[in-house]
Amino acid sequence: MATPKGVSNNDQSAKNILASQIKVEQNFATQVYAKFNSIKFGIDSCCYTDYVSAVLSKSLCDWQNSSSNKVIASTEVVGVFIEPLATVNLKASVTCPETPTTVCTVLDLEDIITGSGTYSQCFEVASSVWTVTHLLGGYPSVTVVDSANTVVVGNVDYTNSQSLTITFAASFSGCVFLN
Repeated sequence: MATPKGVSNNDQSAKNILASQIKVEQNFATQVYAKFNSIKFGIDSCCYTDYVSAVLSKSLCDWQNSSSNKVIASTEVVGVFIEPLATVNLKASVTCPETPTTVCTVLDLEDIITGSGTYSQCFEVASSVWTVTHLLGGYPSVTVVDSANTVVVGNVDYTNSQSLTITFAASFSGCVFLN
């Protein structure tokens, strides 16, 4: 089919796809109506009907219309998904609780890039409880490394938006990085 003058190829392709979808929907509706008449009233269609083919075409058409190229990630909330690299506002994010009990992994990358910050603090004396006053004004993600630069996992408790406490199973020295 030739593209009419003054219409872009993309516009014409979209129109052709829409026309194809409408044709599949109309055929499905006709086949379902014929099947309904046959079951309810015993009236068979005088024309050739192919109910199974119409149902399959409709299912395929619906599947193609619902497909997306976006990659999504599941959250802790049932039925809530996010795009991994989508801009998320930590202050209003539905994926992070207002006062997290553990580290919230969704970051507002724009805030980090603009220099709202990172904070680091090293603990020279071995301890199993570290108290950090960061003054970042939020609930930052937490990464802890020991003196050998190995990542260590601890229990993070956000005291408030300005400080947090990290509890470990054993005492050690190292550094904490917040962003």
